[in-house]
Formats: sequence, C-alpha cells, structure tokens
Amino acid sequence: MPITPSCRTALASLLLAAWTGAVHSQAPADSALPDATAGRLRLEAKLKGMGIGTDKPFSMPASIDSARQIKRALQDTERPARQTLVDGLVIRFRAAEIQALSARNMSPPDELVTRLNSIAGGKLRFQRAMAMGFHVFRFAAPLSAIEAGAILTEIRKLPEIEQASEDFRSTRTFTPNDPGFSRQWNLASPILYKGGINLPSSWDMSTGSTGTVVAVLDTGITAHSEFQSRLLPGYDFISDPRFSNDGNGRDADPSDPGDWTVDHECGPGVPGTDSSWHGTHVAGILAASGNNGSGIAGIDWQARILPVRVLGKCGGSVSDIIDGLLWAVGLDVPGAPANPTPARVVNMSLGGWSPGGCTYAYEEALNRVRSTGALIVAAAGNNDDEAANYVPAACDGVMTVGAVDHDGYRASYSNYSLVYNVSVSAPGGDISYYGTQGAGIYSTLNSGTKWPVASTYGYYQGTSMAAPHVAGIAALALAKDPEISPELLYFSIYLSSHDFPADSLCSSTAQTYLLCGSGIVDAYQTLLTVLALQPYLLVTEYYNVDIRHYFRTGARSDSAFILAGNAGNGWRDTYDYFFAWRDGSSGAQPVCRFYGKGPNSHFYTADARECEAVKGFEGWAYEGIAFYMKVPTNGICPAGSVPVHRLYNNRFAYNDSNHRFTTDMTVVGQMMQAGWLYEGIKMCGA
Repeated sequence: MPITPSCRTALASLLLAAWTGAVHSQAPADSALPDATAGRLRLEAKLKGMGIGTDKPFSMPASIDSARQIKRALQDTERPARQTLVDGLVIRFRAAEIQALSARNMSPPDELVTRLNSIAGGKLRFQRAMAMGFHVFRFAAPLSAIEAGAILTEIRKLPEIEQASEDFRSTRTFTPNDPGFSRQWNLASPILYKGGINLPSSWDMSTGSTGTVVAVLDTGITAHSEFQSRLLPGYDFISDPRFSNDGNGRDADPSDPGDWTVDHECGPGVPGTDSSWHGTHVAGILAASGNNGSGIAGIDWQARILPVRVLGKCGGSVSDIIDGLLWAVGLDVPGAPANPTPARVVNMSLGGWSPGGCTYAYEEALNRVRSTGALIVAAAGNNDDEAANYVPAACDGVMTVGAVDHDGYRASYSNYSLVYNVSVSAPGGDISYYGTQGAGIYSTLNSGTKWPVASTYGYYQGTSMAAPHVAGIAALALAKDPEISPELLYFSIYLSSHDFPADSLCSSTAQTYLLCGSGIVDAYQTLLTVLALQPYLLVTEYYNVDIRHYFRTGARSDSAFILAGNAGNGWRDTYDYFFAWRDGSSGAQPVCRFYGKGPNSHFYTADARECEAVKGFEGWAYEGIAFYMKVPTNGICPAGSVPVHRLYNNRFAYNDSNHRFTTDMTVVGQMMQAGWLYEGIKMCGA
C-alpha cells in the first residue's frame, strides 16, 4: 500500500503529540574489516548497480563499515537462474452467464474448454471453478514460464476471455531448524534488542480481544495447548489430493497432517524434507497464550485464530490461496461453505516468484478483501531479492514485511525493495548468519517428522516469522479500536515503527528508497498511535479511468462498495489520502456532500454559505454531512491543520463536471498542467 509524501508528512505531524520518540540503542560493536575503505567502495558500487547513488551518493564511515554491514549489503555472488514452473491458468470468461457457472461450481461450456485445449496444444484441461467468476485449468504437466507465457498470450487474444493469469506454486517462506530453547528476544524492548517489537509496554494497554479474528493462511495448524482453546473451525482449500497429504481434496478439516516429502517429489534434484509444522509456528508467534506459567508468550493472548489450509506438499497453488483468502474474510467461494467468523487480519507467510509482479487475480482478490475491512499481512520472501518480483508481497493493498535480526539489521535472506513494496520489517531471526539457534524465532511446533506426534517448541528463521509479528500487533490495535479502517491501521503500524540501526543499509537509504520499509514494527508506539487517531477519519480517494473522474469519501461503506467492484469497472485507489475529524468537537465544521447525477460526480464544501447555494442548483442532490473539516480564513488554515486544495476540470458545458481535493502541491501542479483550474484552499484537514 503506497504512502504518498504528503500523507506521510500529514500523519507524522498529526501523531507528534502521541509519539514519545523512537528508542535508540547501540548495537554491539564489530571490528572493522582490514580494508574498510575498500569495503565501502564495494558497497557504493553495489548500490550504483541497484540504481542508487547517482543523485544522492551513499556514504558510510569506515569506522562502522563492519563485517556485518558488508555481509548484509554486499551480495556479490550470482544466484542461479530460477526454473519457475507453471501448473496451469486461471481464466475468467467475458460472458456473465459463464461467470455465473463458476459461482454455481460448474464448468464452462465444453466447446470453450476444447478451444482452449487446442490453443495449448492439447496440454490444458479444466480442473475446477474458482471465486470471482474464474475457472482453473491445469496443464498435463507443469510448463516453464516461457512455455506457459506463450500459451497465455494466445489465449488472451480470444474475444471470449476477460482475464487470464498463470497459476504457479507458492511455498512457505522460512528456513527450518532443530528446536531449542532461549528467551524471546523478538518481543523485547528495543533498548535491550534493537530488533525487538516493544511488547512488554503494550501488554499494559492490551492483551487482545476475543472479538478479533485473525486468519492464518498456511499449512494448517496442529493441536497445541498454547492456542487450542481459541482455534476456530477453518477450512482446507488444497484441491489436489496429490499435494494435500491427507488423502483427499478440499474439506472442513484445516489441521496440518504434515508436509513431508521424499527426494525428487517436488522436482528433479529437490531433496525430501521432514514436515515443517509451519502454520503451527506462525500461529504461536501470533497468538500463544501469555502469562500462563508455561511455554511461550505470543503477541495477542485473546484473539481467535482461523486456520485456512492452502499449503501442502511442495507448496500450494495461487488459485487455492486466493480462494482461501477470500473465504477467510467471509466472501463466497464455489463449493465451500460460508465462513461464519470472517477475519479482520489475514496473515500470509507464503509467496512465490512472479516475474510480472502482482497478477490480476491477486489484485482483484485483494481489493475484495480490503472491501470487507480486513488487513492483509504478507511475508516479503527469503530470496535476498527485490520483493516486487514475489506475490503476494508485490501487490498493492498488502502490508509486506521484511525480516531483521536481534540487532535490527536486515536478515541475510530477507527480500528488500527499491519500489516501496516492503512496508515494514519485523523480527525474523538470522540463524544462518550467527550460527546459533538462539538467533532465530522461538515458537510452537510438533515433534513429528512426518505425521503429528506431540506439541513442542523450536526455532525457525524467515520473513514467514516476521509477518505474524505485524499481524499480532494489528490484532492488538483492533482490540483498542475495533472500528479502525484497514488503511488507517496500516498507517498506524507503518509510521509507529522504530529506527533501524544508524549504520544499517536500511537506515542509510530510508529517506529515499525505504529498502526495508519504514522501520522495525513497534507494538507500544502502534497502540499509542491508534488511540491518538481515534478522533480522526481517513478520507480516501479513487479515480475512474473510464470516465476520468475523482471521488473522495470518508465512509468505509463507500470504499467497500468500490473495492468490491459494485460501483462498476475502472475504479482505482490513488492512495492520495488526508485526515478529517469524525465530529465537530474540535471546532471543525460539517462538510456538505452533493451528487450530480448528470456529470456522475460528487462535490464537497465546508463553507456553510456555499453549501446552501449548491442546494439551490438544479441537478445537484444534497447527500448530508460527509465528515468534518476546519475552514480557512482568507485562504489561510488555522494552526495545526493542513490545507486542502480544490481543482476543477472546467467541463460544465459538457455535463462532465468533476472536482478534485488534495493536500499534495505536487498533485496540484500536475493537475494544472493537465488543464484543471485551481480554485484555492477550500477546507483544512487534521
């Protein structure tokens, strides 16, 4: 979810009173490399190769040009080329009656299936219906990305096709290790461990609420005393029995039967593995019971966990994952029962490489999830690579989480991003680098190597472990403000993060590039932020690419209507947001909202006289009070408020009037260059 500079500035100003300032601590000193200057030069060369350092050269003092920094920032070894395999395609036909067949869990007409198979050279077969009107097709055997792409290109040319995407496999994103014991540095104050998320202070404010439901999309969950009493009936969405490991396809049993494999089962040369109990480990980080005299403490001690099984042997298909995602938040999925306990937070500690970034199916699914008011948290990936090439990490509307070690430095494996795909970082551990189990994340596991045997605990590392830290903090925040929007919850976590170490690559480029996100998540600061933001309302903006109109709203119901696709095609979230007040207690004035049926456009004003005047205009319908804003005097906003500028497209003569409201002067300049008229500062936001 991109955050514009104006929104970031406005939020920072708004939260200044709530923040007590980031807590800084000194990481243990490392001895400098013998040739620190040479190391710094290699680092700068690496950054230039990444497109950094041309207009703002990166520099780092030789005294802190340490082995850890070089190891973290310099990754000079070449990675082997990826051999991504595509299992099949997810296709939505243009005809409404065929989409309706999908909703009824029925196949498309035989003639279309035959035609698609012919284009694919006899390699494609229909498998099943999918959510959102899609149908899933499988290749007779997995194809390379190049082969599948060639077929996809031809299929997309058909007039009957509305959308088509690859269906490739995603895998769990962690490196398993043998169990051990150590205290949970990941939950500590950053005074003790820079990579800690500052939970002890936040538990004084909240330990969660049973009214919050968090979905864990993963391998399923095994029984464990740490959270068993709070497990909800979930669902198993693995549709292919070959990978389910439980002898069947989809069913109402989301427990983890184990995901062990034998040599070559997941591909030539791929060694077999023991069962990971990945979902169980994730659930423990998020929600293990605390203060009960045994085991470990999770982040939220009260939230209920909704297990949604989407990963089995060799990972899981995107089509299964998307169906599981939609079901988790209460949306309809063909062939699956209704979910009676929709989630407000969804944890996705999974991902797969996607050379084109986020796929259309994922984009639409995530918009529909956001329409329900849920926050999606996803692991950035463990490939020491650009996160924009992995899904769902690359998708808008997702809180993407990178991993740090106990000192707050980027974990050696963690994906990063030059294009703002990583939102924040959280503890993921780095056993690989430090060579000790205690450097990992300690959580719940099972002792079985194949099938479940007994509850136990152990260490893992990975962005899979980082993501549930953020999901758990989100759950704690929802306990303090159940009405908070997913966008505002995202911003609260994003802007409450504490700093990376000053000598970290993540910190050194953060102002411009945010390689590792805004900082390391901080539970205590997030709860303070959520409380500070309760008097305010986030006003979101959408743009319709077909009619070229902008629309502002402070109502979650409007956003949900648009994101669910109910307002028609062509609407896009601009992520140009500002704050209003929820009521007039601060002296803010009601903002009148009007709708012009002819131009299909909305108009807002905080000026009482202008409001009354527009009520008299034929064609404009008064829709009530939208939100509350302060009013400028002679074009100057009251102290502590933010100017909101109004622009007009000057198309009254064409019955195509549209106004745009923004706090961003860059946007103002762009709109004026495009021919829009500047009408001045018309209201003042929080």
